[in-house]
Amino acid sequence: MATSNISDTFRKAEKTDIERIWQIIGQAKAQMQRLGSQQWDESYPAIEHIRQDIQDGNGYVICREDQVVAYGVISFDGEPVYKEIEGKWSNNLPYVIVHRLAIADEMKRQGMAKQFMLQAEEVSRKKGVYNFRVDTKYDNTYMLRLIDTLGFRYCGEVYYRNNSARKAFEKTIRPHSHPIGISGYTIREATLMDAVPIFEVIDKDREDLRIWLPFVDSLKSAVDEERFLQSVLAVPYEQRDPVYILEQGETICGLAGFHFSDAPNHRTEIGYWLLPTYRGKGIITHAVRYLCQWAVCKRNINRIQIRCAVENHPSNAIPKRLGFTLEGTERDGELLVSGEYVDTNVYSILKKEVESWNRKSN
Repeated sequence: MATSNISDTFRKAEKTDIERIWQIIGQAKAQMQRLGSQQWDESYPAIEHIRQDIQDGNGYVICREDQVVAYGVISFDGEPVYKEIEGKWSNNLPYVIVHRLAIADEMKRQGMAKQFMLQAEEVSRKKGVYNFRVDTKYDNTYMLRLIDTLGFRYCGEVYYRNNSARKAFEKTIRPHSHPIGISGYTIREATLMDAVPIFEVIDKDREDLRIWLPFVDSLKSAVDEERFLQSVLAVPYEQRDPVYILEQGETICGLAGFHFSDAPNHRTEIGYWLLPTYRGKGIITHAVRYLCQWAVCKRNINRIQIRCAVENHPSNAIPKRLGFTLEGTERDGELLVSGEYVDTNVYSILKKEVESWNRKSN
C-alpha cells in the first residue's frame, strides 16, 4: 500500500467500495453533461463495469480519512482498439493504461487526478512496465490538460464503440534511481528511451570499449541498441534479465546487468562496463554489490557468476574486491574483435556469502 499525503491512502478497490464508487461515477457523468462532454454516457460506465474491475483486481481508489474520493482502473491487459490506431505508437512493448478515472466533487481541483496517475506509474514500475498509454475524447478538457501536464506525447486517434474517435497518448515511465554508496552516483533500470544516449556514449568511446567488449563493433546505430533493449523489456519482469544504467546525475557513466539467468537452478551472471572518464572511483564495485543484493533479495538467486578476460585486470579486480571465489579459467573463453581468443576467469559468489555482507556491516 502506498501513501501520498498524510491522510490519503492509495489501494485496490474492494466490493464494499462499490456504492461510493458508483456515486463518484455519477458525479463525473453529471459534470460531463453540464460541460457538454461526450466522454461518458448513460450506459457507460455501468455498475457492472465497476464490479468487474474489482473482480479482476484492476480497480483502485484513493481514500481520504477512510472515505473513497477517487476511482480508476489500472490495467496491464492491453486495449484492443489500440491495435488499430490511426497514427503510431513508439513501440510494441507491454503498457499500463488508466480507464474510468473519476474524482469526487468535493476533491476536484486539488490535484487528485494527477495523484492517481502518478500512483499508476508506481504500480507499473513494480511490474517493470515503463510504457503508459491513455486516451480521451477531444472535448474532455480536464483530462487533456492533465495528460499534457504529465508529459504524454500525442500518437494518433483510436476508435471505441459507435465509432467514437479519441485522442491517444503515450509516455515512458522513468524507473526510480537508487544510490550505490558513492555520492552523486545512482543506478536504475534502462528503458527504450535510453537507446539513443546509450549508443552515443558507446560510440564516443568506441575504440576504448571495443578492446574487451566484442558487442561494440556490432552496435552500428541507435536502432541496434533499441532492438537490444526491446528484446530485454519484452520479457515479463519476473523472468527478465534487467539492464541497468549507472549515472552521475542524469549523465550515463556505464551499464551493468544480468544475463544467462537460470531460474530453475537459481543462478545468474553479471556483466558491466564503464566509460574511461569514470574509472578508478569504485563505481562498478558498488554497482555490482547493489546488483548482487538485488538478485538475492528480489529473485532468490543462489549463485552469481562473473567472467573476465584474464588480462583485463581492472575487470578482475571487481569480483576479487567483493569476495567472489575464483573457480577456474576457461581456455579460449572469449573471442575478441582482434580475432584473438583469450582465456577467461570465472568467479562466483553464493547467496549465503552475499547475505553475510549485511551481517558484517552491522
